[in-house]
Amino acid sequence: MSDIAIKVENLGKKYLIKQRMPYKALRDEIVKLFKFSSYTHSSDYIWALKNLSFEVKEGEVVGIIGRNGAGKSTLLKILSRITEPTEGYAEITGKIGSLLEVGTGFHPELTGRENIYLNGALLGMKKKEIDKKFDEIVGFAEIEKFLDTPVKHYSSGMYIRLGFSVAAHFEPEILLVDEVLAVGDTAFQKKCIGKMDDVAKQGRTVLFISHNMNAIKQLCYKTIWIENGKVLKYQQTEQVINDYLKDTLNPT
Repeated sequence: MSDIAIKVENLGKKYLIKQRMPYKALRDEIVKLFKFSSYTHSSDYIWALKNLSFEVKEGEVVGIIGRNGAGKSTLLKILSRITEPTEGYAEITGKIGSLLEVGTGFHPELTGRENIYLNGALLGMKKKEIDKKFDEIVGFAEIEKFLDTPVKHYSSGMYIRLGFSVAAHFEPEILLVDEVLAVGDTAFQKKCIGKMDDVAKQGRTVLFISHNMNAIKQLCYKTIWIENGKVLKYQQTEQVINDYLKDTLNPT
């Protein structure tokens, strides 16, 4: 039996970018009518990911780094089945818990309590299973006072706290986390790192995107460096981060 939790093969994601038409005055429109001419909307494509391939074994904690716009978040959205790839494929073995961005997976009109049960149900959990985890989720997220408030009224920090707590406590085989440390205070960031470390020690697989190199070093034995939608390096974390920082500080 294979021990591969995530297998990505020649993955590509292409997006259509529509260009805005320049401003046209009334006289331009009148001239266009008399000339029987027509404007054609120009468009272009951009590859957020291209020919991306890698494997992650069960129980590995792997960091993902790269500049803004490199394709990191697009990758996790494909792995979470939020979006489909344009080409290639990704094989996932196991139940996924993910925290990709503020608000992902929550219904804004529902309360925090309702969203916890909704997310659990979507993961295939029974009410009794969610009940067992409920107090632990709420306590970790520190949202007791706002539990019965619609989440559309939550601050970004509250959203992240609850989202991470739900993703981490429902015991997924694979946990995908995108920049959870970018929002929230230092104390909560430490809690998140501690919880991800606990998840890893339980033998679960973690993919962790962050610009916080210290957190990546602390949690991840191996790291993937993505540049322009491709895997530039996939090695031990210390070496990848050293090369990344050198490239960032001394771009060619």
